[in-house]
Amino acid sequence: MPLVGYAKLALEQAFKQADDTYLFPRYIIDGKCYATHASNALNKWLKKNFDGLTAHCLRHTFRDRLRAVECPMDLIDQIGGWKSVTSIGNRYGEGHGAKMVDLWYSKLML
Repeated sequence: MPLVGYAKLALEQAFKQADDTYLFPRYIIDGKCYATHASNALNKWLKKNFDGLTAHCLRHTFRDRLRAVECPMDLIDQIGGWKSVTSIGNRYGEGHGAKMVDLWYSKLML
């Protein structure tokens, strides 16, 4: 998934605290990943700094932003990992390629 804008900046900052194996090493304890701890930490930070919003709100905002630039609905579903409800035919084939996804991401740039 190509990253642009704030998503790219966030990942660049995350790499600064990563180790050679894990992006978020503090959530790996004795070889076990504590992803729920990471999710809880993110939600706590979001709620405090963004008026009660959560990571789930980010998914909704992302979908809204794709709609705002008139991205095709089947591509929105593909990008966000949502199950398409518009037509059974949307699930046939290989879906949209990276170039098409990148085209619509570029329209989201701030």
